[in-house]
Amino acid sequence: MAVEIRIFKAKAGLNWFKAGWELFKAQPGTFILMHLFIGVLSLIALVAPIFQLPAALAMPFFTAGFYRAMLNRQQGKQIAFTDLFDVFSEVGRRLMLFRLGLYHLFGGFILALLTTTLFQGLSEPINAYLQAVESQNVDLVQLHAQQVIDSIQISNIIVLVAAYSLYTMCFAFTIPLVYFSKNNSILECIKASLLVFWHNMAALGVFGAISTGLILFAAFLSFIPLLFILPILYAGFFVSFQAMFMSAMVEQTKPQNSDDTPSDNHDRFDA
Repeated sequence: MAVEIRIFKAKAGLNWFKAGWELFKAQPGTFILMHLFIGVLSLIALVAPIFQLPAALAMPFFTAGFYRAMLNRQQGKQIAFTDLFDVFSEVGRRLMLFRLGLYHLFGGFILALLTTTLFQGLSEPINAYLQAVESQNVDLVQLHAQQVIDSIQISNIIVLVAAYSLYTMCFAFTIPLVYFSKNNSILECIKASLLVFWHNMAALGVFGAISTGLILFAAFLSFIPLLFILPILYAGFFVSFQAMFMSAMVEQTKPQNSDDTPSDNHDRFDA
């Protein structure tokens, strides 16, 4: 079943961020705690490889629970940290989210393999540079630093950035699509996620620029503001999903009235 996509103008990106801020303000402490838990889980998987598989399979469940909590908060309901775990008890979507976790794992494996292939020649220059740093020999440090720079090919960087961008666009909206749209085809959800970036490049570009600017600002303050910034960005991202996908899903469930005339609502959405 094809997923309907709505198209928005560039200024919608700013509106999504503002709506995310309003949603975050409704219950900031809970949203911060939820996102902190997800972030810590990701860091544990990064530091301890033994946890990578279970973390990757559980992440779609926790992310879907985060989005469900946002929707409940929009509807005026009080939310709690434990709402993150409610998705595990929803029989109808568990298998699809588990399968989506496998897709994420496979995509991540391909990216890791590509990264290793493109930059396999860097290992020796980097090791030599690190040894020079330990020896505190300034001349050797400069020499090996130049060797590292000379070993980097711009074409490889372009290929890697393109691959990571494609991966991000393919999977950015798959979790909420699988969870909220009740679509049983993960490939259709991946296709819809990719197409929505193509059709809404301007609006998502504005939202991405705002996100990048805020993250860079946090970098000057030891990344501490990210505790607040990232949940706001997640909320804004969820609002963008609602605008581009969920409004169309709701309309598909409404009876059609032949007396109604279509109107141009490309800059409006109900969240």
